Order: sequence, then C-alpha cells, then structure tokens
Amino acid sequence: MTFTRKYERILRKTRGILYKNPLLSLGLAMPLAIIPSYNLTITAAVCLSMLICFVPTVFIAGIIGKRIVSPWQVVVYPLIACVLMIPTRMLLQMLFPMIQDTLGIYFSLICVNTLLFYATDHAAQKHPLQALGLGLRLWFGAALVALICGAIREIAATGAILGVVLFPNGSHIPIAQMAMGGFILLAFFAALCRLIHRSILWLTKRADASKGGEQR
Repeated sequence: MTFTRKYERILRKTRGILYKNPLLSLGLAMPLAIIPSYNLTITAAVCLSMLICFVPTVFIAGIIGKRIVSPWQVVVYPLIACVLMIPTRMLLQMLFPMIQDTLGIYFSLICVNTLLFYATDHAAQKHPLQALGLGLRLWFGAALVALICGAIREIAATGAILGVVLFPNGSHIPIAQMAMGGFILLAFFAALCRLIHRSILWLTKRADASKGGEQR
C-alpha cells in the first residue's frame, strides 16, 4: 500500500484545495462563486474580496473563537467581515472601477455565506496559525475552482478572455454566462475531478499490487 499511502498523505496536506474542496465536494458558497462569476475579471474581484474579508475573519476566529458561545458566532464573524469589507470596497474601486455596480448584492454575500460559517466554526477549535492555514487553504481551493470556471465561461460565451480574442470565428455559447450554465459547468468539473481521483486510486492500488507480487 506504499503508493496509496503516499497519495493519501498528499491529499491530507492539501485538504481544502485538492481534497475536500469547499466548492466541489462540500458545495459551500456556490451561489457566490458561480452566479456573479461569468467572466475572469469579475471572478478575480470576488476572489480578492474573499481573500481580504474571509481569511482574516477565519484567523480571528482561531484567536477568539473559544471565548464566544455558539449562538453569537453567527453574529460576530459576519460583523468582522463587514468591517473588513470597507477597505476591500475602496481597493476594488481603484482596481475595477465599475465592479461594484456589476456585483451588487454579492458584495454582501461575501460577509454572509456558508463557507464563512463553516470555516469559522472549525477555526474556533484550532490554534490561530492552524486557523489561518485552514482559511488560506479553503480560500485558495474555492478561488482556484472559481477562476477556472470563470475563464471557461468567458471563453465559451464570447470567444475571448480579458479582452483578448481567442476564437473570433468560433461558435459561442451564450448560456455559459448565465447562472444555469455556471452550475452545469461546476457539476461537470466536479464529476471530472472525482473521476481523476478514482483513477489515481485505482492506479496506485494496481501499482501496489504489482509491487507486492514482485516481492513475492
């Protein structure tokens, strides 16, 4: 079981990114990551906002979590994220001048979403540095999937990405920029990742079996 154990160790070290990805396997914050993210620019703005608001809030949960009783956690942590949203809005206004009009209510969802509640609940039982690592892994895992899906949706719908035309004469798929298209793409992406995971497990077990046979 040498290869299988190595693979499992890799998965444990990448928990929240490759393993137990918050979007693909846990289904957390999907509306936030999919509905507004119909092109790469908007997706990058959402991911940057999550980095500034989400990760520090999870870190703070690791510091003060054990001092706050459970009913108040759903009030305290969103308030912390809302305070962090103030400098976030200022930064995004400089980087993406029209982004606030585009995102609208989804700015508020960054402060109140299932991923935030899931992460702060787990971070409250951890050391602050462990909580910070958890927040970074969950953010990176969600951001990675969102950016890949955002890029695919923009290319599929417009034939371009970040203003660079890749397929000027290709057939475009307008539904890719709709919410339904985003959820369908995420479902196929999750299925593909699960297929890859199962294939790797099958190959590692086969390699272990072959190695065991050679030793005999």
